[in-house]
Amino acid sequence: MYLPSKIKPKYLVVSFLSIFLLILPFKKAAQNLFVFFTRQLVTNSRKYLSRLEELEKKGLILSLQIKELQYLKDENERLKKALGFKKEKKVNLEAVKIVSFDPSSWRRLVTINAGKTRGIKEGSSAINEEGYLLGRIVRIENSYSRLILIDDPNFSLPVFVGKSSSGLLCGSLGGVKIRYIEDGDQVQVKDKVWCRIAAYAFPIYIGEVKGIRKNKDDLFWDVDVRLFSQNPLLHKIFIVK
Repeated sequence: MYLPSKIKPKYLVVSFLSIFLLILPFKKAAQNLFVFFTRQLVTNSRKYLSRLEELEKKGLILSLQIKELQYLKDENERLKKALGFKKEKKVNLEAVKIVSFDPSSWRRLVTINAGKTRGIKEGSSAINEEGYLLGRIVRIENSYSRLILIDDPNFSLPVFVGKSSSGLLCGSLGGVKIRYIEDGDQVQVKDKVWCRIAAYAFPIYIGEVKGIRKNKDDLFWDVDVRLFSQNPLLHKIFIVK
């Protein structure tokens, strides 16, 4: 058997030199080809990334436009509800906007963009587009007012529960409650909680009963309330004049 180890060294050198000389021209061509394809790949990658970024921007713009259209649609629906409430109840409403929130982590006070110059009075009630109570005006200036929301710990209001019970609705950090209910046995879960506004005969609804309890040593019942107006930011705000 003929083995490479038996080849004479001078023939090996000649063989390797011949092979090297044969592939030398192709080595440069291979390098150039590799560089060419690498550059093409980088160029195409940049184009694809640029195109992808452009598509992402267009997608974001379309998404924002869809949200804007949805907001305008919801806004239109809210205004229609408010107009229907105004016509049905024949009540004078002043549409306002929230311009700031109280920085406190436990207070629920907001500033609205209407005051004395627009006929807002202290003690006026604020409702949403469906006629549900949001809060009460506690301070007025010429161009703005302070509105205390129902779930503020300092908010309180005499209310009716169902058809025959009454008590004092109070805001708190743990949720809105009704205190000083004597006839708790007459109160049922999902009974409507409501109040009346001076000069108007119709009720203003606030929420519904979600829990009833009484301590053994207490004369009164505590009633937990689920508000119908969960977040004023999601609603139009109207001051009842």
